[in-house]
Amino acid sequence: MNVLIVEDDPMVEFIHRNYLEKIAKFQQIFSSDTVAEAEKLLAVKSVDLVLLDIHLKDGNGLAFLSWLRKNQQTVEVIIITAANETRSVQEGLHLGVLDYLVKPFTYERFAHSITLFFNRQAALDNQIMAQHAIDQLFSNKKPSLEQTEASLAKGLTPETLAKIKATIQTFDDFFTIQALAEASKLSHVSVRKYLFFLEEHNDLISKIVYTKVGRPYKVFRKV
Repeated sequence: MNVLIVEDDPMVEFIHRNYLEKIAKFQQIFSSDTVAEAEKLLAVKSVDLVLLDIHLKDGNGLAFLSWLRKNQQTVEVIIITAANETRSVQEGLHLGVLDYLVKPFTYERFAHSITLFFNRQAALDNQIMAQHAIDQLFSNKKPSLEQTEASLAKGLTPETLAKIKATIQTFDDFFTIQALAEASKLSHVSVRKYLFFLEEHNDLISKIVYTKVGRPYKVFRKV
């Protein structure tokens, strides 16, 4: 996966790049400080995600986004801008942005946007999608703590659930209960309970792995 930063403020571009390197999930990180340069780069480079500012020195990011859509560019776009006018947000929504971040923002909020991108890519890898997976594509909302507590089974806590979910994000593919237990430093029994809860609520998918010797075992992957 490759990402393009379209930002004309060198300091902000540095922050974006630093955060992306910290997340460490993209093969290449390209940068452009003008719309013209971004268009040229997209013509010769494979880009999966664009981090796009609106106010650029040679044009408007929303106009550039409209150009992308008119030219049937399927690249995902996250707007990161100081423009918080309702009209800008509305136009971004109409043009199919994945997320909209208003400067200044935290690393956690930035990382959430990138997680949305990778979750969407994982979901769209499937040829057929269940309704719950489609529902997740059309909602960027995080459940509130109260909602999470209300839906938790007896013996599960929101704090441990948050830790489990954060650890799951570090796995790029299917993982075992044992691998998650070791990564989260929680007991095998505890991890199993939370994984089954997440699977029941359609936050995970699973499959059975059959081996020539020994019993089959279950592996999980984030949706």
